[in-house]
Amino acid sequence: MAKGKEKPKKPEKTQEELKAILETKLKSLKPTLQEGIKEYEQALKDDVFEDQDGEPAGAGEARREALQNKLSALFGQAEKMKAKLDSREPLSQTTPEISTEYTHPDGKKETITQDFEAKLQDFLSFYQKTNLDVPPDFEDTAREIWDKNQTEIEQAIEQNGFDDILIIPGNIPLEEIRNKMRMGSGYYESSNFKEGGDFAGAVSQNVDKPRILLIHKTKELIDRPELASTLNIKGQDVKMAEALTLQDYLVFQRKYFEETGKHLDETKYTWLATKSGARLVSSYWDPDDGELIVAASDPGSHIDSLGLRPARCFF
Repeated sequence: MAKGKEKPKKPEKTQEELKAILETKLKSLKPTLQEGIKEYEQALKDDVFEDQDGEPAGAGEARREALQNKLSALFGQAEKMKAKLDSREPLSQTTPEISTEYTHPDGKKETITQDFEAKLQDFLSFYQKTNLDVPPDFEDTAREIWDKNQTEIEQAIEQNGFDDILIIPGNIPLEEIRNKMRMGSGYYESSNFKEGGDFAGAVSQNVDKPRILLIHKTKELIDRPELASTLNIKGQDVKMAEALTLQDYLVFQRKYFEETGKHLDETKYTWLATKSGARLVSSYWDPDDGELIVAASDPGSHIDSLGLRPARCFF
């Protein structure tokens, strides 16, 4: 059998080019740092760090620590960049942006580009807006994941057509994500999901780790052939390592709404890589009642309206 043509390697950047990129990234941090300092000074003037009426003792101090940790992480990131620039060590060839070509099932070709730095800042703003506290080292850890897995990320996009990414912190309790990602009328939990312990009893793997997920930014499963082909799949056939967890899905749902004003999965259901007792969790948005349905079904179940949103996760 004849071998296919090897994909030509991208030319490596010179050290001067890599240094220029890093200098640009360092300069881009300045406005964020200035805004953070301004926010902190204004909070001091407005007594934001004092406990307010009806709040538990220490609530104001917790706000102070959260903002200080955010500033410390930014300063730490800037110091690391400057140290790299001042060092004589060669800079890494990894870049914040990748671009690759995907061939759709119908043969149509699409160039997919992902700018990691832009996406990271977007998620940091999103978490700040939804009041989801992320660890102080979240940014640095996310960058390390990107740098370490960049080749595999590019290959996964080329092979599967993933056109968006999620950047999610680890060790955030599911119930906290549930509360911070709430929309509309909230949630409806099925009796089977409640029987397995509800949100407090749901079990997902690797959610203790910060992660980058490659996904398809598609409103409905039927809108994309790769997703539509998963409809009627049994829960027992879901590859857990290649599916979204309930934690991931809640973030995805809210983020999609913030960007589009619409909700995912209003016509079909999505299996999730989360267990509720012995059952597998699924979810969808109910447009009539304006709430997110969270259910659980036996692994042997298969319904023609229940499919999967394939994903690739990197730690």
